[in-house]
This record gives sequence, structure tokens and C-alpha cells, in this order.
Amino acid sequence: MKILYGPPGTGKTWQAAQEAVKAIEPQRYQEAKDAADSSTALRKLHEALVNDGRIVWVTFHPSYSYEDFVEGFRPSVGANEQLLYTVVDGPFKEVCRRATLTSDLSVGEKLLDGNGKPTMEVVNKNTEGWVVKVSTSRADAVAATTEKFVPRTVIERLMEMGFPPQIFSIPGKGLTDLAKVGIELDDDDVPDPEEGETDAKRKGATIRKIIAARTGMLSSSDLSNQAHYGAVLRRLVELKASGGQKGGAVAMVIDEINRAEPSKVFGELITLLELDKREGMPDERSVWLPYSKKPFSVPSNVSVIGTMNTVDRSLTALDFAMRRRFTFELVAADPELVPKEWGGVDLQSFLKRINSRVSILLGSGHEFGHAFLMTRRLESIQTSHGWTEADAKLRCVAYVMRTSIVPTLTEYFHDDWDKIRAVAGETKDEQAALSLFEKPPADAQFFARLPDQYEFSESNWGVPSDWWNPESVKWDAERFLRFARALANGQ
Repeated sequence: MKILYGPPGTGKTWQAAQEAVKAIEPQRYQEAKDAADSSTALRKLHEALVNDGRIVWVTFHPSYSYEDFVEGFRPSVGANEQLLYTVVDGPFKEVCRRATLTSDLSVGEKLLDGNGKPTMEVVNKNTEGWVVKVSTSRADAVAATTEKFVPRTVIERLMEMGFPPQIFSIPGKGLTDLAKVGIELDDDDVPDPEEGETDAKRKGATIRKIIAARTGMLSSSDLSNQAHYGAVLRRLVELKASGGQKGGAVAMVIDEINRAEPSKVFGELITLLELDKREGMPDERSVWLPYSKKPFSVPSNVSVIGTMNTVDRSLTALDFAMRRRFTFELVAADPELVPKEWGGVDLQSFLKRINSRVSILLGSGHEFGHAFLMTRRLESIQTSHGWTEADAKLRCVAYVMRTSIVPTLTEYFHDDWDKIRAVAGETKDEQAALSLFEKPPADAQFFARLPDQYEFSESNWGVPSDWWNPESVKWDAERFLRFARALANGQ
């Protein structure tokens, strides 16, 4: 239970991904961390766990609600085109259910058909079931593979009833041995043999009717050409017998957790988040959910990790009931992660200078994160614009300044251009004073017509000049280099 907080661009989201991996797969996390290219290894491991349904991401926003997160009524259309309202589980309930699975299939796992050939593959899954890619062998097939959904409820019901995978490949013609499909000869629903049948064998149509009646969820046609159901059932039976491949620990990552009202979104689940009140713990608690009218508890192997932008809302926006259930970790700006030299500018000093000035005026939590000026970001800007000139790198710095830093300062200071220019709008070197903004043209007649009581400040101007626009023909690389160096040096 952790919330990563800090100003924008400090890598909270990426760190949250790593925290999620570490929480549910600590050994694999350490192996990836020790790899030669640890960043790539961690990304691949995180992606694999997301695909496997063990890490789930959600993003809070002002209209996000308990009904979105836990459960709520949602409209649907019934068989007679009648409007119905049914209870739909939210991502948190699904994550908790995923954590309690006794055995499960992995995305990418190969499945065998009745002949032992690997003709299927699990390509996606969630708490509702699995999506299986099936290789087609029919001459009239439109594509080489098709994707089919296998509901988890159907498979679990069949496993409870003890049906074997063979029930999904009962031939339409000929006789089938009752014992092979889990039917005893002396069962009450087994009819007497007809002409051509024996005591131990019955026609496929007869057996299908018996199984369809017993399950209450399958029709006779479902038992003729549903090999993907049989493949999933076969593999899960094997896993259950071996006791391997459990559902395992899971993690939910809530990005921008403070942009909604967390106490309203979690509702009564706030109590269940505490580790000592989880399922299976000595002080276990459960609550009665208001929509489904069923008891609910949180498994002990569910981790919740959040990210919080301190600029959007201060830390005190979370009430104490929420804060005391999470640990908080500051993710601060780290200028050491940006290039020391880029396009002739010391970007580490450049970022430190801007952040120092912002902190003095606004306090901590409003700094610019290192992500704004990291090498990967700058290189992507250069590539996307196709800049190949000698001053290409410097153009990238100007682009970040013009499209990210200055607009953010405008929001921070509510168009107080005196402060904006003081932080990162004006510098001077040994040659001259440099400003990123144009002064309004002199207009004596206009000022003369203004009422006497009107107070006009000549400093209330903030139109960016074209000379530092890297996409403009007026771009002046030499002038911007002087400006950036002077700013980095505190001039």
C-alpha cells in the first residue's frame, strides 16, 4: 500500500510500474534489475504481468466513482429488447477475484487438442475467461486462425461436476463410450440402449442431450465443435492435479489517485485495505456490498500502488482515513538524470536553476521533473521534427522551453509575467540583456485615452518572441544559446 507523490515529470508512473512488479514477483524483479539492460528487462517483465492480468492499471479522474471502481448498476438490453439494469463488477473486484484463483492459464501458453497437438494458444484473459487463438484446418476457412472466447464460469462449473474434456468432441455419428465422457451406466438419466447401441456405448446425439441437461448451460450443439473449450478444460485439470501455476499475487496501480475523491471511490473498502484486516488474516473483515448484496473481503496478496501529482492537489487533499492506510514516498526531480551537456548547454544546471527559483516562490512540489529534459525525450523531439542541422540539439531545448516550461510557469503564476520573466524569461550576459518576450508597441494615443483611474503596468506583457522559436525561420541559435547558458549560470 504505497502512494508515490511529487511534481510532474519525475517518473512516478514508471516507478509505480516497477513497484508493482516488485510487490508480486520480487525474485523476477531482482533478476531484471540485475540484467545488463535493466530498464528494458523491467519493461518486458511488467508488460508480461499486465498481459497475464496480474497487474491492472486504472486512472482516476474527477467523475470517477465507486460504481466505476468496485461495482454498480449498468444498463443492458435483454432478449426482448427490454432495458435491464445489472450489477457490473469494477476493476478492483476483478483484481481481488483474480488473486483468489486456484489455478490459471498464462497468456502465450500453448494448448493441446484431443490428439495432443499444440493447435491453440491463450492470447488474452481476464476474470471473465480466456481468449484462445485456434488454428483452422478446414478447407473453407477464411483465415488461418480464429480467436474464440472461453467463459471461466462454464469451465469452473464443469470442473466442479467432474466432466472430462472429451465432452467437447463427441462425434455425431457412431457410438461413444459412456465412461470416456464421465457418465455411469446406472445413472438415472441414461436411457435404455436403442437399436445399434450397447449397454456401455450410446449414440453421440443421446450423450450430448444427457450432458446438456446435467450442466444446464450447454446445448447439444456446444458439445460437437468446441475444441477450444476442451483444450482449456484439459489444461486446467492438469494444473489442478499437479497443484501448480496458481493465480498468484496481483497489483493494482492507480494513476493520479488524487484527481478523484478516493474516500468516495473506495467507500467501505477503506477498512478492508488494512493488511491486518485482509482475507485470511487474524483480524479479517468483510463488508456487505450495496449493489450485489454479497459479502466481500480483500485477499492478502493484493497490492495497491498509487501516483499523485502534488501540483494538481496538495497532499492534504487526501483525508486522514486514506493517508494512514498508505505509505507515502516522495519522487523528486533529479537533475542528475538529464544530460550535463546538450547543444552546448549544461542542462543539469539549467534545470536546477529553474527549480530553485520556482521553489522559492511557490514552495516545494512545483518543480519541473527531469523527464522534461532527459535524453530520450530530447532525441524523440529531434527525430519527430527531422532536425539535422548543427544546432538541432539546441532546438530541442528551445522546444521544451517553449511548449512545456513556459506554459507551465504561466499556469503556476496565473499570468503574473513579472514572476515568469524572473524565473526563466530574462537573463543577461556580458553582451546584453536577453528576454524571451516581446514588449507591446508604444502607443501614446491609446494610453492618453485611458481613464485617469486606470492603472497600466508596462510589465504586464508575455508574448513569446519568434527568435527563439525552433520551428520559425527567425530562429536565432546563437542568441538562444547565450540565453540558456546565462540562465544556467544564474544571470
